Amino acid sequence: MKKTLVGVLVIVAALVGMLVLAGCASTGAAGAASISAADMAGVKDLAQRFVDSINRKDLDGTMACIWNSPEMIWVSFGTVIRGYSGFRSGMAQMFTDNDTVKIAVNDISYVPVGNAVMAVGTATIDLQPKSGPSQHIVERWTDVERKIDGRWVYVLDHTTLVPK
Repeated sequence: MKKTLVGVLVIVAALVGMLVLAGCASTGAAGAASISAADMAGVKDLAQRFVDSINRKDLDGTMACIWNSPEMIWVSFGTVIRGYSGFRSGMAQMFTDNDTVKIAVNDISYVPVGNAVMAVGTATIDLQPKSGPSQHIVERWTDVERKIDGRWVYVLDHTTLVPK
């Protein structure tokens, strides 16, 4: 298991490195990607809409934040789910299984990378299952947002459980 975790971490580090290099290559001599203030506001609005819709258990609102493509990737606590429909199924199951779902973003950092933005942060999730005790989860996440067809959406979402 430890060997597998190390392998996954190496792959994630390589992917992040490729994203950073791609961002640097696309920005020329300055070496730092940049997006407009309006686009950064759009990215931050996306994050708020995503959290608000989850807290309302609003599946359509949540899915409006996700790239509607079979190429969308969601890594949820070690499980890789590919595509919009897989993400939708996972969120629908979470909303169905819980009376309440509350998520709060604890911290977030944004890094423009080429024509995308990578965000890293932590969030606290409180779930009240329809049966069973409440759950308090802290996750560390990395996601990638892109402006597609005029709107910012998540194209990759990766979550990892923060150990207690």
